[in-house]
Amino acid sequence: MKYQITAMGTQIESDNLKALYEVCAEVQESIFEMGVPRVYTVLKIDDRRDKENRTLEEKVKSVKNRM
Repeated sequence: MKYQITAMGTQIESDNLKALYEVCAEVQESIFEMGVPRVYTVLKIDDRRDKENRTLEEKVKSVKNRM
């Protein structure tokens, strides 16, 4: 999956929700396996089906063009 690390978190790009959920679960578990006793995860999903999805780069470019 394509991902982008930002100052406020990690964005993951996927057109497969099931695979996305599986990756999130794997990441969560891997942190516990490192010995961390508590993990706080916030998951936001932007699932739009009325238009063609844009890539992360296209979304960032769109914001920069408005500045």
